[in-house]
Amino acid sequence: MSKPLIVISSRTGNTMAVGHAICDALPHAELVSPADLPDDLSDYNPVLLGFWRNNDDAPEEMFEVAKRLHDKTIGCFATMAGDPDEDEARQWMQDTCARLVAAGEGNTLSETFLCRGRMDPKTVEQMTKLLATEPSRTHPDRLDLARAAELFRGAFGMNW
Repeated sequence: MSKPLIVISSRTGNTMAVGHAICDALPHAELVSPADLPDDLSDYNPVLLGFWRNNDDAPEEMFEVAKRLHDKTIGCFATMAGDPDEDEARQWMQDTCARLVAAGEGNTLSETFLCRGRMDPKTVEQMTKLLATEPSRTHPDRLDLARAAELFRGAFGMNW
């Protein structure tokens, strides 16, 4: 029987928080970092890739993981400092997920989730100096975590 695998790249802890919420919602799911990815992935399906927006891309380590995926159902979730509801953010997510899925062979994209994440403290400091105002530090919040968990539970929960 296949079980869900959640692979997370998290720089500030935002994506990790979302990943833990999703993992708690999926029975028998395993959560790993890219560095701890199992050698044998045959027992895992679906595979959820969690990452942060890194200069308009996913981190390179996510692409390295994606290259190892074959004939998997893939879900992607990401965090970003900007507004995830803007058209540009949605397009970025769509394009990035498509490239991750295509990096392997025979994979299918099932679900995606994008939410705001707290900024890196160094970036907050720079923006505060530049704009004379402090950016939001409240995301991902409980609603973000609940929405992500529900989305992936609905797609990959008990019926998977």
